[in-house]
Amino acid sequence: WHAFQTWQQNAQMMLVGTSDHASADYQSITYQRPLTLLMGSERHGLSSEIEATCHEIARIPMEGRSDSLNLAVATAVMLYEIYNQSRKLVTIKS
Repeated sequence: WHAFQTWQQNAQMMLVGTSDHASADYQSITYQRPLTLLMGSERHGLSSEIEATCHEIARIPMEGRSDSLNLAVATAVMLYEIYNQSRKLVTIKS
């Protein structure tokens, strides 16, 4: 983990983590490139050490009877939002 942190800092990369306890809705964050998305395990999430190094911690709000998404679905939701924001930037610049 420490080697990754050094590499990430040298690359000036935005680190975004996810947590169901985060205050920031995943759609309210402005994702900047270069970016690394950190997803924790379904059972334990990200460690507090990893969360502390993230620039943003995103939450995917849940409604209805479900209280969480599996890791693959949560990752897909996050990646789609990041893609969607970058697509809008390309459209605005064109």
